[in-house]
Amino acid sequence: MRRLKMRRMALLIKALVCWCLLCEVSRGVRAQFPRVCATVEAIESKRCCPSPGADAEDACGVRTGRGACDSVRTDTRPWGGTYTLRNVDDRERWPTKFFTQTCTCFGNFAGYDCGECKFGWTGPNCNLHKAPVTRKNIMFLSEEERRIFLEALQRSKHTIHPEYVIATEHWLGLIDRQTNQTRFSNISVYDLFVWQHYYSVRDTLLGPGRPFKAIDFSHKGPAFITWHRYHLLSLERDLQKLIGDENFAIPYWNFATGGSECDVCTDDLLGGVDPIDPSLISPRSPFSDWGIVCDSLDEYNRLVTLCNGTREGPLRRSPKKRGNITLPTMDDVRSCLQLRDFDRPPYFTNSTFSFRNALEGFDKSDGELDSAVTGLHNLVHDFLSGTNALSHSAANDPIFVVLHAFTDAIFEEWLRRFPKNDSFPEEMAPIGHNRHFNMVPFFPPITNEEIYIPSVELGYSYQIDLGDAGQSPAVFIVAGSCLALFVLILLLVLYTRQRRRREYEPLVSTGYAALKYLVNKASGLYAYWTTLKALHSTTEKRSKYELTGKWLKWNSGRRGFRYLGKQVNQPKFYSKHL
Repeated sequence: MRRLKMRRMALLIKALVCWCLLCEVSRGVRAQFPRVCATVEAIESKRCCPSPGADAEDACGVRTGRGACDSVRTDTRPWGGTYTLRNVDDRERWPTKFFTQTCTCFGNFAGYDCGECKFGWTGPNCNLHKAPVTRKNIMFLSEEERRIFLEALQRSKHTIHPEYVIATEHWLGLIDRQTNQTRFSNISVYDLFVWQHYYSVRDTLLGPGRPFKAIDFSHKGPAFITWHRYHLLSLERDLQKLIGDENFAIPYWNFATGGSECDVCTDDLLGGVDPIDPSLISPRSPFSDWGIVCDSLDEYNRLVTLCNGTREGPLRRSPKKRGNITLPTMDDVRSCLQLRDFDRPPYFTNSTFSFRNALEGFDKSDGELDSAVTGLHNLVHDFLSGTNALSHSAANDPIFVVLHAFTDAIFEEWLRRFPKNDSFPEEMAPIGHNRHFNMVPFFPPITNEEIYIPSVELGYSYQIDLGDAGQSPAVFIVAGSCLALFVLILLLVLYTRQRRRREYEPLVSTGYAALKYLVNKASGLYAYWTTLKALHSTTEKRSKYELTGKWLKWNSGRRGFRYLGKQVNQPKFYSKHL
């Protein structure tokens, strides 16, 4: 009996320790909602303004100057695109279907309770710039860095998120009136990352088996880049807190190899191929036991419900081996980086010469529209196939993290080249994609505008050099042609000058001055030359001189003067007359 009590006590202590560790995880912008606001009172009042400390009256840290409870600001500008419904989707005017009052943080404070700092800032008062963490190529990580990253992913998959819960019903059914309980569910840190992506792309629920599919808050529009940038930032901070290392950074995968092999699909990285079932992950990889969530979209639509975080099957991946399917190349990246406009009307999948649309993969990499071509980001998802092929489930695969980190690195290079570009639309983009729209489903609200800034201002950078990707092959061809033309002209000038030097030679070599002139006779041009000939006098021991001369006739066939059948170079003095 005593041993049993001691065992129970040990289990209780272990549980308390685990809970305390979980409570250390950061309280930043996440989705869906803070656990502290998942109450009947908060849902009915539509008010989520908790205190960052023990003082329940210190809503949003107002007493310490951190923030204040305020009305949610939403984008009122018109949206375009294919979603024409109104007031039927709980993501419209996000997050006002759930909360109309949230914390507005002052200065560099952030979080649902203003209890932490914005990305890129640190210190008790959030007034110190935080040294950016460095995202590196996953293929070049040290053995220790690789181990830390893979272990962080594993822990995030199996650790319940201490701060956030997810809604399992849409906004009208969020409170069970029979039990007077809210319908929220716990979820792991990594599965929350998956759920966020699912929730942003899910269909609008109009009734049993009646989904409206023409809606997407994180793809097919300008917010594709800013949404995924913030998505990765949220996971990166969660992983930093989970492993207790604020300098941790997620790596990126440079998928622009142009190859037909997935070089990160190995057991020592993100999982090789199962030799028995090639659609599964190798049993030698710890990712083989990852159950996926939010995969049964048709079932959710039929039941008019939401993904509740339940595991629904194994992770699947089958990189395509067909000869006509290959990964993007660095030439594709170079072409994409030449596009000067972030986006262009109609700000959708048919936008041409749009950097966003080319990077997302609906345009060719040079900005031309070709419905038969899948490029860059989309091509990689298609290449990996399996769980990766569907947008609502793609984030289940850990490759999603490193794939989108490289996509973000390409955007960062573009932003460096065109920092003042203002082609991110303020209106008429698809719903969720206007510049000032609150990104769904991040909470507290944050706009696309706030993330459309250099990465160092958000606390991270990339160990990568895409500077040599600045010129397209066509530019190199033109530059080479111009250089060749310049060299040709230079050689021609040098040749002409050399020829003129030869043509300036006198008709007869002599050390004495000569008088030359032209005479125009009826039969053509004649030249008369004279020279002084020295006659040495032996008696007077001095030289005498006499004038000698010869006539030369112009030979038009050989462009020179002839005298006694001998070719004579054209003299300088009359060259301008010919």
